[in-house]
Amino acid sequence: MVSKKATKRRRGDDDAAESTAEFAKLVFLVGALWAEQPSYSVFMVDAAAAAAAEGNELPSARTLGGGLPGAEHGMSFVTAHSQHGTWIVGVGGLGGSAIIYDPSTPGATLRAPELYPKQEPIPISHGGKGYAISRRPRGHLNLNLDFPPWFESLSFRKGVPCIYHDGCPSWKWLPPPPCFPCFLDPWEYRHPPDISISSYAAVDSHILISLQQEETGTCAFHVVKKTWEKVCDKNLPFVGQAVPLGGSLFAACRVTPNNASAAASVFHMSIKASTPVVPAAGQAHCQLNP
Repeated sequence: MVSKKATKRRRGDDDAAESTAEFAKLVFLVGALWAEQPSYSVFMVDAAAAAAAEGNELPSARTLGGGLPGAEHGMSFVTAHSQHGTWIVGVGGLGGSAIIYDPSTPGATLRAPELYPKQEPIPISHGGKGYAISRRPRGHLNLNLDFPPWFESLSFRKGVPCIYHDGCPSWKWLPPPPCFPCFLDPWEYRHPPDISISSYAAVDSHILISLQQEETGTCAFHVVKKTWEKVCDKNLPFVGQAVPLGGSLFAACRVTPNNASAAASVFHMSIKASTPVVPAAGQAHCQLNP
């Protein structure tokens, strides 16, 4: 999870220069502790200080005291940003809970509006909103987990969305990806497909996802138009989240045979719109270069 500071790209700057500027930020990590009761620790790293070290002794991560009160098993975490501040948001679990943690006031969490229960959902922060999408969507009600709606968003544009604040926004339902089990015949409903998201990234005005199942391609969600489309016949060539480095550069773990462990690689990713011969809405295409 990364806490971003806005940077403005000047004409003539290349991706490497922007990447260096983008690293002047704080990085927050949430670690789950193996315990019967939900227990998490929050760590903070000053990425700007680490970049300035240049081979010298790197600064160590600092633990923020107090943990994450109110966190539950099955939660996922992401850093949400807006002009009003930066927060660590936890979503998911059997109860569909959502909590908000302010790193500037360790030891206290706020209760956000509940969303539909999702087990370890994919959390994404983009454009002043937090998104939660089911990691393993189910086609029928199963322990009240990962049943539609599979995709929801919560706005942070007017401040922290705490249920104790007047005018608190609620989670908004969004259309599911076309690769999810949206339309099932009776046999498929009794034997629903077992699918899961394996990789994802926020690129420009799109959210990209690929499934663990091979040859299912890459789908993109336009955060403004709120529409999905398939942008590539191939799956994303990495596992998990692609972390933005600045510009069109992202760091992620490359897909390897037999899911063997691999060091992180740097990818170039961009979404380009093309205009069809027949006048219609432009189609998006994903460009990936390791």
